[in-house]
Amino acid sequence: MISFPLNKECEDPSRDVISFPAINNNIKCAISREAINDHFGGISDILNTFKANRSTIEAKAISLIQKGRYEPDGSILIRTADF
Repeated sequence: MISFPLNKECEDPSRDVISFPAINNNIKCAISREAINDHFGGISDILNTFKANRSTIEAKAISLIQKGRYEPDGSILIRTADF
Protein backbone atom coordinates (compact mmCIF):
# COMPACT_ATOMS: atom_id res chain seq x y z
CA MET A 1 0.00 0.00 0.00
CA ILE A 2 1.32 3.42 -0.95
CA SER A 3 0.91 6.16 1.63
CA PHE A 4 1.91 9.78 2.04
CA PRO A 5 2.99 11.48 5.27
CA LEU A 6 1.07 14.59 6.31
CA ASN A 7 2.78 17.98 6.49
CA LYS A 8 5.74 16.95 4.33
CA GLU A 9 4.60 18.84 1.22
CA CYS A 10 6.55 21.93 0.24
CA GLU A 11 6.62 24.44 -2.55
CA ASP A 12 9.66 24.17 -4.82
CA PRO A 13 9.81 27.45 -6.76
CA SER A 14 12.88 26.35 -8.71
CA ARG A 15 10.81 23.58 -10.36
CA ASP A 16 7.42 25.36 -10.07
CA VAL A 17 5.89 22.38 -8.23
CA ILE A 18 4.61 21.22 -4.87
CA SER A 19 6.77 18.29 -3.76
CA PHE A 20 5.49 15.53 -1.49
CA PRO A 21 7.01 12.17 -0.61
CA ALA A 22 5.46 8.72 -0.84
CA ILE A 23 6.51 6.63 2.15
CA ASN A 24 6.83 3.41 0.18
CA ASN A 25 10.16 3.12 -1.60
CA ASN A 26 10.91 6.77 -0.75
CA ILE A 27 9.42 7.98 -4.02
CA LYS A 28 9.60 11.72 -4.53
CA CYS A 29 6.36 13.01 -5.97
CA ALA A 30 5.42 16.45 -7.25
CA ILE A 31 2.53 18.21 -8.92
CA SER A 32 3.11 21.12 -11.27
CA ARG A 33 1.78 24.58 -10.52
CA GLU A 34 0.05 24.41 -13.90
CA ALA A 35 -1.86 21.26 -12.89
CA ILE A 36 -2.94 22.83 -9.59
CA ASN A 37 -4.05 26.01 -11.34
CA ASP A 38 -5.84 24.23 -14.18
CA HIS A 39 -7.68 21.63 -12.12
CA PHE A 40 -8.01 23.04 -8.61
CA GLY A 41 -7.96 26.83 -9.04
CA GLY A 42 -4.85 27.34 -6.92
CA ILE A 43 -3.50 30.42 -8.63
CA SER A 44 -2.88 32.52 -5.51
CA ASP A 45 -1.94 29.88 -2.92
CA ILE A 46 -0.90 26.58 -4.41
CA LEU A 47 0.27 25.04 -1.13
CA ASN A 48 -3.13 25.45 0.55
CA THR A 49 -4.84 24.36 -2.66
CA PHE A 50 -2.69 21.22 -2.61
CA LYS A 51 -3.73 20.54 0.99
CA ALA A 52 -7.42 21.06 0.19
CA ASN A 53 -7.19 18.58 -2.71
CA ARG A 54 -4.66 16.19 -1.20
CA SER A 55 -6.74 13.01 -1.63
CA THR A 56 -7.30 13.56 -5.36
CA ILE A 57 -3.66 14.47 -5.96
CA GLU A 58 -2.37 11.50 -3.96
CA ALA A 59 -4.73 9.17 -5.85
CA LYS A 60 -3.26 10.44 -9.12
CA ALA A 61 0.28 9.88 -7.79
CA ILE A 62 -0.64 6.31 -6.82
CA SER A 63 -2.04 5.73 -10.30
CA LEU A 64 1.16 6.97 -11.94
CA ILE A 65 3.33 4.87 -9.61
CA GLN A 66 1.27 1.76 -10.40
CA LYS A 67 1.58 2.48 -14.13
CA GLY A 68 5.34 2.90 -13.74
CA ARG A 69 5.28 6.43 -15.18
CA TYR A 70 8.48 7.63 -13.55
CA GLU A 71 10.63 10.58 -14.55
CA PRO A 72 14.26 9.85 -15.54
CA ASP A 73 15.36 10.63 -11.95
CA GLY A 74 12.91 8.07 -10.51
CA SER A 75 10.39 10.62 -9.27
CA ILE A 76 6.72 11.04 -10.13
CA LEU A 77 5.59 14.33 -11.68
CA ILE A 78 1.88 15.01 -12.04
CA ARG A 79 1.21 17.28 -15.00
CA THR A 80 -1.99 19.02 -16.04
CA ALA A 81 -2.51 16.45 -18.84
CA ASP A 82 -2.64 13.66 -16.23
CA PHE A 83 -6.12 14.78 -15.12
